[in-house]
Amino acid sequence: MRLSSENNIKFSVFIIGFTTMITQIILLRLFLSIFNGNELIIGIVLSNWMILTALGAYLGRRTKNIENKPLFVFIAHLLMGILPLLTVFFVFYLRYALFPTGVIFNLGQILFGTLLLMLPFCLLSGILFTYFSTQISVMGYTNQINNIYSFEAIGSITGGIIFNFLLIFLFNSIFSLKLLMIINFGTALYLSYKIQGNSTTRIAGITTILLAGAVMMIDINSITLNLIYNNQKIIDQKDSAYGEIVVTEIAGQYSFFENGTLLYSNDNTVEFEEDIHFAMLQHPNPENILLISGGIEGTSREILKYNIKSLDYFEINTTLFSLTSKYGSSQNLDNKKIQIIKQDPRRFLNDYNKVYDVVIINLPDPINTNINRYYTLEFFEELKHKLSPSGIVSLSLSSSAGLLSDEGKQLHNTLYSTLNLIFDNVIIIPGMRNHFLASDGLVSAEIGGLSRMKGVINKYINPNYLDDNFINEKRLQIEETITDDITINYDFMPVSFILHKNEWFNKSRFNTILVALILLVIIILIIPRLHIVNLGLFTTGFTATSLELILLIAFQVIYGYIYFVIGILITVFMIGLAIGSLYLHKKFNDNLRTYSLLQYAIGIFAILMPLVLTTIKVSHPGNLITQSVFVIFILLTGMLTGTQFAIGTKLRIDTISNTASSAYSSDLLGSALGALIAAVILVPIFGIIKVCLILGSINFLTGLWILIKSSRLSVD
Repeated sequence: MRLSSENNIKFSVFIIGFTTMITQIILLRLFLSIFNGNELIIGIVLSNWMILTALGAYLGRRTKNIENKPLFVFIAHLLMGILPLLTVFFVFYLRYALFPTGVIFNLGQILFGTLLLMLPFCLLSGILFTYFSTQISVMGYTNQINNIYSFEAIGSITGGIIFNFLLIFLFNSIFSLKLLMIINFGTALYLSYKIQGNSTTRIAGITTILLAGAVMMIDINSITLNLIYNNQKIIDQKDSAYGEIVVTEIAGQYSFFENGTLLYSNDNTVEFEEDIHFAMLQHPNPENILLISGGIEGTSREILKYNIKSLDYFEINTTLFSLTSKYGSSQNLDNKKIQIIKQDPRRFLNDYNKVYDVVIINLPDPINTNINRYYTLEFFEELKHKLSPSGIVSLSLSSSAGLLSDEGKQLHNTLYSTLNLIFDNVIIIPGMRNHFLASDGLVSAEIGGLSRMKGVINKYINPNYLDDNFINEKRLQIEETITDDITINYDFMPVSFILHKNEWFNKSRFNTILVALILLVIIILIIPRLHIVNLGLFTTGFTATSLELILLIAFQVIYGYIYFVIGILITVFMIGLAIGSLYLHKKFNDNLRTYSLLQYAIGIFAILMPLVLTTIKVSHPGNLITQSVFVIFILLTGMLTGTQFAIGTKLRIDTISNTASSAYSSDLLGSALGALIAAVILVPIFGIIKVCLILGSINFLTGLWILIKSSRLSVD
């Protein structure tokens, strides 16, 4: 038996693409949330996703021997509907039920954990690609792999658009996955009816409806939230541009979590006072104050203890602000001196002509490129132009009761060096965190003496509580770790973020050099075994995913809200794939010479990207035109990839199942290695600009090799 028409196959493939895209976006957002928004997670998840899908495509060769094909398709769609829900549930269960809250996972746990969790769904989607490519080609007596590739891409595009512009605003992720389940169950019933008739459909229908009803009645979202926030009452939950915000309550105390990490509770008086008074006490008459983040639950109250004229308070995450205003104790924000600006500070300050006496950056350590953009030379240069002659800039890093790790020392050294390049005086004051104060005027660590002189009444930052001799002793110990080696933190070379990554790697006992050598050996072993056409697909996949990841990171560096737009940008990439695989390839001749020229085009495209990204960064990035450049570049990346794949599948002379599985596997394997190597090795070591040049060189070499081979060999 076989499926009755090409239309049924195309419809099924469309639904699979639709399901795959929404599932991928939800899982990417989920893993970003669980692992604190670290952009390396994007590369790891995409890499594992494509490795598993490639393996599934390879295993799909065996499906040609399946006898009851309608039953296979029916069961496949049931699994496509239920597996995403099960995957998300087990992500939460393994993360929060088996590991203590707050535990930091090492790289090995993330690599193998995400691989294991995504295994069933990705294997199935890869198997189905090869299966449907074989079936439709047999029915049409011609190679129609590209049609399956295109219809899957169209389904992915539709899923991406519906999720990013509709579902994300109406429902939480769990309910969106339940809708996916209903769609796949309905598809299974529809195909069962079209292929096998009413009698079989009745039995299948009853079974499917019962299963769907049971799943819909289970409140999976509440179960997962209770796993995360055990023994706490869930008050509210919202998705924001920067991650998931959850508000909990215990004994009248509200706690605010972002991406599973505690931001603050009602009472953090020591930190509030240190964050504000270490800086405010330095200035003889602080009038105009700039506060970046953290002003909702106490820091703004501390600032108002001074006779200020204005406080411009930037809260990057507006969803967090609205929830804290609703449940927190932020009544002091009603003060007429406070202007609340719900925009990204870096973009806003470019066009905002105001001079500040004190700038307080109240953010966590630069654990991702979003936060790192407030620790860079470019940002400090922007702030310098907004400061009064004796203005103060304050920001902080995590301190340690014991000795700082090597990476911690380097991180302190990098921030000190970067500030020192812009400001005449920089000191480090120890506390709950190590506070860096920078100014062209005088700065002092005599906090107790300054507090006595100013007469500001505090609970902890006062001369009776603080010992200036002890503070200076600790300060000198920290500053002794500062070396003469000047390391500067840039937007597109995020050294501080890289140092955090290296510290994480060391705690994970992850040897970057060893892993790089292992991956290099794997590539060396793979490449000679690839047909020349598949080598092109491998290189294109490697480049496309690396460039996609670079564009995502660059977007995060410039705009800071990749969590919100990641689904949109991935959808745009799929639109490019569809255009290339459906239409653009028809403009070219199907021969190896054209194939090699496309490889050169991809290389030129990669080399031009740094020039465009640098131009965007130095321009006014809030402009819609500059933001659209990211969309255009990701679209072009997809178009080149789709065109190369379409031509590549036509150049091979082999069985349909072998061509489909080998081409798709080569493309996905290259993509997987590109995502992993770019995220974990290339970008951290070389930075965004140099990686683009490396990718361009790789494509030139591959194009040259294909051109040489095309003059010697005919396609097998």
